[in-house]
Amino acid sequence: MRLRAVFIAMLAIASSAEAQGSLSTQGFGYPPGEFSTRSLATGGGMSQFDPQSAVNPASIATSGDPMLFMQYEPEFRRLTSGGVTQHSTTARFPLSIASVPIRSSANVALSVSTLLDRSWATSTTREVDVAGEKAKVTENVKSLGAINDVRLAAGWIPNSFIQIGIAGHVFVGQNRLFFQQLFPDSLHFVPVQQVSNLDYTGFAVSAGAILHPSSILVVAVSGRKGGNLDARAGDTIVSSAKIPDHYGVAIGYAGITGATVSAQVARDRWSALNGLGTDAAKGVDAWDAGGGIEATGPRVLERTILIRLGGRYRTLPFHAAGSEVRELAVAGGLGAQFSRNRAAFDVTLQHAWRSADSSPAVGSVKERAFTLSFGLRVRP
Repeated sequence: MRLRAVFIAMLAIASSAEAQGSLSTQGFGYPPGEFSTRSLATGGGMSQFDPQSAVNPASIATSGDPMLFMQYEPEFRRLTSGGVTQHSTTARFPLSIASVPIRSSANVALSVSTLLDRSWATSTTREVDVAGEKAKVTENVKSLGAINDVRLAAGWIPNSFIQIGIAGHVFVGQNRLFFQQLFPDSLHFVPVQQVSNLDYTGFAVSAGAILHPSSILVVAVSGRKGGNLDARAGDTIVSSAKIPDHYGVAIGYAGITGATVSAQVARDRWSALNGLGTDAAKGVDAWDAGGGIEATGPRVLERTILIRLGGRYRTLPFHAAGSEVRELAVAGGLGAQFSRNRAAFDVTLQHAWRSADSSPAVGSVKERAFTLSFGLRVRP
């Protein structure tokens, strides 16, 4: 019971956007989307067809040669709440994937991607009453953690019309919460420090298909069904919930010379996480829609440069001060291949605007974020 009380108390501390210094990492964290750098630049439009994204297991059927992909994404945020502005930076490694062919028309892949990222830190100073004495206290709260999706997928191309895929998922992660109270007068008041460690374990299965009705049109659909998700403190289960179900559909059009236009829409059942925390960390079901274009650009140093542009709109999984958090993002990126096309490097810059309805507690809350995404693909 004591461990559960600590867990609930720390979640309550993290539920305020003003204290946390971030609008996007409420509740159990921010969902990067499991998109590759390439897909992020197209607003997620290519994610259902992209073998470097951990969205549709059918997409890995087109990997061909063995492939290793790694991704790095620093994000720079600026939160404005009640006339006060705070800045923060988060560095993420949201996706890595390795795939190998098992026959000419089939591949298997192992990927590790971030489902929810909950990394933030804040420091506030206020006056409190301790045993009848007024004292200033500095509270430092920091969270380091994430829930990660470890996926083993298989994709197969039975004919020129369809490719299919299935996958099994193990969700693992850890959340380390640090709470510290410091008093200027250390002779009268003893500093308080507390650390809470939680481990997550969950399971899910997914499947998908990609259809090619013509040489210029492609349609994809995929879904993930979540199983149990447990939060543990040591060997004790402190709470349980379900992995959120995810459903998505996408369309791609290649009828423009040298370019491909794609769009996707997805639904996430984040409310399945509600058994894992308090009312302050309740998940809300969310829509995610986006699209973009990938086009052949100029040749630089005898290499063709790919140019990508896209936009995306979605609601985030958790409320801030009781209000829905909305995100609108635009992105652009470049890509090029090297070493006789055995390696490829992608870079994307995304600018996101996040907002929640004003409330009496914190007023108007807005966040602007720049995300740089770097992706490296290597084929041995």
